[in-house]
Amino acid sequence: MACQAQRNWLRNVATESQVETDLASLDSWRVQTRASVMQALSGLPQTVKEALIARAEKSLSFEWPNLPATVFLEFGENGNRSHYQDIRSQRRSVLSELVVGELLEQKGRFLPQIINGIWAISEESTWALPAHLSLQHQYSPLPNPGEDIVDLGVGGTAAEMSWVYFLMKDTLATVAPVIARRIQYELEKRVIKPFLDRDDFWWMGFHGQSVNNWNPYVNGKVLLTDLLITDNARQRAAVAYKTMKSVDYFINQYPDDGGCDEGPSYWTMAGGALIKYLQLLDHASDGKIRITDRPLIGEIGKYIYKLNIAGTEFVDFADAHPSTTPDIPAVFAYGVACHSDTLKRFAAYFAKRNGDAARRLVATAGNLESFVDYLAIYPQLKDIQPEEPLLKEAWLPDLQVLTIRSKGGSPEGLFVAAKGGNNNESHNHNDVGNFLVYVNGKPAVVDIGVGTYTRQTFSRDRYKIFTMQSAWHNLPTINGVMQQAGKTFQAKEVQLASQGGKTRLSMDIAGAYPPGAAVTSWKRTLSFDPKSLTLREDYVLRKRQDTTFLSLITPLKPQVKGGAIILGSSGSEGGLQIRFDPRIFQVVLEPKPLEDPSLVHAWPHGLTRIKLILKNTALKGSYQLVFQPL
Repeated sequence: MACQAQRNWLRNVATESQVETDLASLDSWRVQTRASVMQALSGLPQTVKEALIARAEKSLSFEWPNLPATVFLEFGENGNRSHYQDIRSQRRSVLSELVVGELLEQKGRFLPQIINGIWAISEESTWALPAHLSLQHQYSPLPNPGEDIVDLGVGGTAAEMSWVYFLMKDTLATVAPVIARRIQYELEKRVIKPFLDRDDFWWMGFHGQSVNNWNPYVNGKVLLTDLLITDNARQRAAVAYKTMKSVDYFINQYPDDGGCDEGPSYWTMAGGALIKYLQLLDHASDGKIRITDRPLIGEIGKYIYKLNIAGTEFVDFADAHPSTTPDIPAVFAYGVACHSDTLKRFAAYFAKRNGDAARRLVATAGNLESFVDYLAIYPQLKDIQPEEPLLKEAWLPDLQVLTIRSKGGSPEGLFVAAKGGNNNESHNHNDVGNFLVYVNGKPAVVDIGVGTYTRQTFSRDRYKIFTMQSAWHNLPTINGVMQQAGKTFQAKEVQLASQGGKTRLSMDIAGAYPPGAAVTSWKRTLSFDPKSLTLREDYVLRKRQDTTFLSLITPLKPQVKGGAIILGSSGSEGGLQIRFDPRIFQVVLEPKPLEDPSLVHAWPHGLTRIKLILKNTALKGSYQLVFQPL
């Protein structure tokens, strides 16, 4: 995200001493919070209670898996980060389900396994993830003894263990008071102390670093831990105020249009985490620390439906997946904070998408924080009429992203998304000028998205991964040269205009390519009307030295028939026809085998790259393609 005005809204609301005063009634808030959770649990339908208890019963004989050093070392040895994370995630998920079962049943049946889970997690050498040990003062492939860092993994575990402590401490004391004290000790040691002692974690932003979703996500978990377990009022205020100063850097960077350059998949951890953080501050301070009335906060919330295609399909620019479900409590929280019925109904849509809201509640039991958040809004969600906004058109001028569809409020017909921007965005792909086309809510010309994260994903070799390269986006490769990463590689002269029922987005994307492409200008113009999309390219090259071609990526089976490329078939499945001039292009179809599990899940029928190779060897030229539903 580019640096914006130094808003500093949070630190201007209160000084550290004022924060201590504002949190003076926290004991009352704690009592009310616990009572609300228990009351909401008690009020659940009997069928829901039984389903939640049944999930807990499955773990009564659970064998807590070992987390050996050799598995931790896999990230350093071969780049695999999933094996370790999957095992640790299973531990936390089972603990959460057991706690929910015990809170509902209150017979002590699940306590032995809960204690085993608490002990297993407390005994872990670190709660940080192997991929994040660079946050240590000196990197090592295993955690340095005596050094605690605060990362995404620590944050997520802190939230889980804080809720276990807060909701179960009296029950745990019936077995042994030391169990709850152990949780509190680990949280103070692993979270509170390193957070207060250090200001050089890059995600904090205190030294001018650019920050991303880590900032509101981790700060939110630290604040939650602080409010639930810290008894010293002065220390509690110091932690809360430090999170406020840090989150200010995240808000300061956000563009006025509320656009998340990390993409909709990361909105849950970025904008979604922000509203939950702000909501927590608001509630714990009895409304004294509140900034959700600022228009920007509302725009951050609206972003998530502006990028929605249909159902769980979202525009997947950057490190995003084509299908995602945003955090429902976060969407609802924006609806409440910003007085938006649209967002509330959108939250209800996802809650009831595959059944009723109760089914979604049961599904969250494996994450205690998510369960508590969802539980709080469940009584309201179940009575709200679900609705997808499906905006006719949305334009984010700072992010330079356009979404537009044939018919507002309906997935029928064409949906097009396009972007300008630069190649230094958070979770960047080299994709300046990229666009995608869906028909009847189904993918036709797509952004592949991102595969499974490995060590390479966030290394100097990131752009050796094909999904990050411009040649695997719907973009030209010019003189055999792809786009390059960096802030200076950007779209220029980006303009949006509407006239006579047609919307036109134009930009010069030549600046996204390095000098080797020998391109003076490459003006890309996308013209949309309800029945078609026309892509026109006008280019000027300095010389011809290699092949120039346009890539189009599709999950459908393409056929070339004369001057048309046929994708899929007519009807609800979203078939598309792409008309081109065969005198200008030679068409080559390249099936792309997929092995990465994440990509296979996203595109189970595979992908094909359509290469439209320019036959013209002139230094100046133009062409156009017309996309129409079958």
